Amino acid sequence: MALRFRRRIRIAPGISLNLSKSGIGASIGPRGAKINVGSRGVYANVGLPGTGLSFREKLNKRGGRGATSAQAGAPSAGKVLEQQLQAGGSAVARVRVNEDGEVAITDDAGQPYDETELRVLRKYAGEGMRDMLQQACDQLNADLSALATVHIETLPPRDKPVFQARVFPEPEPQRRPLLQPTLWSRIWPPAGRRLQEQNERLAEQYARAFSEWEAAARAFNEQERQRREQETELVLTNLDAMANVLEEHLGEIPWPRETNVSFDLGDDASTIAIDIELPEEDDFPGVEYNLAAKQAKVSVKKVAATRRRMLYRDYAHGVAMRVLGEIFHRLPTVQVALVSAYMSALDAGTGQPTESYLYSVLVTKPQWREINFKALADIEPPATLEHFELRRKMTKTGVFKPIQPFDVAALANYRTLGD
Repeated sequence: MALRFRRRIRIAPGISLNLSKSGIGASIGPRGAKINVGSRGVYANVGLPGTGLSFREKLNKRGGRGATSAQAGAPSAGKVLEQQLQAGGSAVARVRVNEDGEVAITDDAGQPYDETELRVLRKYAGEGMRDMLQQACDQLNADLSALATVHIETLPPRDKPVFQARVFPEPEPQRRPLLQPTLWSRIWPPAGRRLQEQNERLAEQYARAFSEWEAAARAFNEQERQRREQETELVLTNLDAMANVLEEHLGEIPWPRETNVSFDLGDDASTIAIDIELPEEDDFPGVEYNLAAKQAKVSVKKVAATRRRMLYRDYAHGVAMRVLGEIFHRLPTVQVALVSAYMSALDAGTGQPTESYLYSVLVTKPQWREINFKALADIEPPATLEHFELRRKMTKTGVFKPIQPFDVAALANYRTLGD
């Protein structure tokens, strides 16, 4: 079987943490989220970026406890804060967690609260702060969780291409109302001329903005027309179009780890061979964040070696499922796919780069249809690949031994057997 194309694409991650020597900055909730503590209760305020919209929800619906007794001498910062809250004022608490699990609670200007103020905040907004700390843990653990669920959005196969149109995202510019003449502009010619010039500038600005918007809309619609033609017509016969479609859609997936994919299309558009270069296990997160049972503290626990291997095992197989889903969903003519996954390493004898293959699997489209795509959350990717023609040497705890992958001749023979 001849191979006509060789494409190598880098599928970049869509889930990431901002890592630096100073730690992980985890903003709790979406941008604009904060706790607002006041005499009427504790509220979470969340703004929706770019929309001008926001919502406010009361967190301590049972109300706060009474004030603490006054202390002798000058009032502490905590006492001042409590008096402020009791007088009807409010305070903002922002929560951040660094990579060591240390919690920083600051005001709206980023200044940390002292211990006396923190006691007041815990008194009035303890549950709300715990909720936000739990969100912080979930965000910090999101990268870890995503590794085991990369297959969840795997697409089912289809025999006919279906085009999903996109809408031009830029809104049409609105014409600003012209300035209305005043009594002074009617009786004083210079004022009337200035008014006319201002209205002419407004009209010119609108005409220019509309012309630019219209040109951008035409370019977008032309791109959509070409994409429609490529994804509904050319994808059935043109190998270039097939490669472009697959590359585009694989690149749009929010992969949790950067992974390289190479693919070769058969000369009759019915077969495809895919090589997946997997990241190393050391690239996976090594710690997990958990909220303490009764305190506003975050603990950092090292991920056990066995669990880390299992996560790597699930990710390695889940990537294959996701790639196979894109192939059989986007390329209707492909009937047989060969997927092989490997890790790059250095040969111990020569020091030269080498490829250590972890598994190799042959899948036909009829076999792919047997998967229940409505129950992907209950599916284990390593077990799923066992339903196909699979070469793999792996222990139950995810330890791989190198294998010899299927070659192109095996792909051609498998296609013939399927026919």
